[in-house]
Amino acid sequence: MKQLILSLVLTVCFVQVTAQVKLHGQIGMTFSTFDHDLMEEYGFIEYRQALIDDGINASSEAKNSMRPGAVISIELDVYLKENTFLKTGVKYTNAGDSYFFKTPDIQYQRYYGLITSDARFKIRPRLDYIAIPLNYGKSLGDFTIYGGVTTHINVATALRTNSFDVRNINNVRVEWDREDDLVAATKTVFFLNVGANYYIPAFDVDNVVSLNVGYSVNPVYDQLGAVGKINDARLWTIELAYGATLSFGD
Repeated sequence: MKQLILSLVLTVCFVQVTAQVKLHGQIGMTFSTFDHDLMEEYGFIEYRQALIDDGINASSEAKNSMRPGAVISIELDVYLKENTFLKTGVKYTNAGDSYFFKTPDIQYQRYYGLITSDARFKIRPRLDYIAIPLNYGKSLGDFTIYGGVTTHINVATALRTNSFDVRNINNVRVEWDREDDLVAATKTVFFLNVGANYYIPAFDVDNVVSLNVGYSVNPVYDQLGAVGKINDARLWTIELAYGATLSFGD
């Protein structure tokens, strides 16, 4: 919250001395993943092997995929000169990762003869942030490019896992569990980021498409005694957003 207040105070000061300000309102998607594979540290590899040992035919290897999420933002580009600006504002975004192994032919042979099901075993950690960018950028016609540091303040953490319960030969149920207490998030994470905006003129309001790539410089989890290397986890994030821009000043 202190970072948010400081950012807003700086913005007010900049607005008073600048010739132009652009206000962006955007909504979009995020894609994120950890900088190294944590499936083994989570115990996912051992879990898969335990299922196989229990008589289940896991017919594919474990795989890691990027986790989709969402972002909504209000940002200000405060122009210091004709082609240079500072970017600040506030964003609500979520990130994390997705581990799974798909077993197109799950065969429960030990207790019930043969049952076939199409399923994915998943572990899905999620981190929700309020993000405050402080970036420097340049305007190149309809494009702008920028880079800097974005402070991410954690507001929610979740860890969801699924499993399969075999009630009888005709009833295989998917069950989801929340294990939020297993992952404690770092309260404040700093991301280095670079991005670009493309402006599409439309009447008095510009449409804007943005791409932003970030990498956390400190770990996103902070928990003594955590399993494996979770305390070393850092995030890569990609944000794709679309919205509208209002311009003020000369």
